[in-house]
Amino acid sequence: MELHIENLSKNYGEKLALDKFTYTFKEGTYAILGPNGAGKSTLMHLITDNISRPSGQILYDGKDILHLGRSFRKVIGFMPQSQGMYDQMSAKGFLSYMAEIKSIPKKEARVQINELLSVVNLSDVGHKKLSSFSGGMRQRVLLAQALLGKPDILMLDEPTAGLDPEERVRIRTYIGNLAASKIVLITTHITSDVESIADYVIFMKNGRIKSSGKPEQILKDTSSKNIEEAYLKIIHKEE
Repeated sequence: MELHIENLSKNYGEKLALDKFTYTFKEGTYAILGPNGAGKSTLMHLITDNISRPSGQILYDGKDILHLGRSFRKVIGFMPQSQGMYDQMSAKGFLSYMAEIKSIPKKEARVQINELLSVVNLSDVGHKKLSSFSGGMRQRVLLAQALLGKPDILMLDEPTAGLDPEERVRIRTYIGNLAASKIVLITTHITSDVESIADYVIFMKNGRIKSSGKPEQILKDTSSKNIEEAYLKIIHKEE
């Protein structure tokens, strides 16, 4: 399983959001770090084909995703940084709605929803309205919806943003347990997330990769004690 991105670029007006981004993702967890405007979310949305791309290629196992169409969307699970959730729906109701959008047969959807609510430790409250859920519980519901359909590629945009430390650890644990047989891409600005679960780190700035590699190699190359220190050195390094 391989997701290869070649010379991917994207403009918003005169602003270059992504500049000839090239990288090959294989099974494992990849943390993508960078300041606001670095191109992290743009990269996510281009892979999910939610926005048009002016240049470059995205290949899944050697085939351009533009030619794969709906079959590629079935192998992707996307957890956005924020998503409108219907507060009057229950967690089960929301997941059933998302399963229908993903064209998962109803019988299979029921099985998956029960399994996923167990995975994210929400089985006991699956029948309750989302309006009663904490921020962390909502994040867990969004993680569950990303896992509907058993995708091979999981993309998580700031999955622990705004959570208290206990909820952050819980979400990281769930993500870490999922990564063995998937390509998992995580955008984050929380460096403790990276140190806990990332197999590889990609540092971005101004739409480009500034540095990438395994966390331990990044620390060695930058003579840093932790990823936060390495991040500051890499991002603020003179061009």
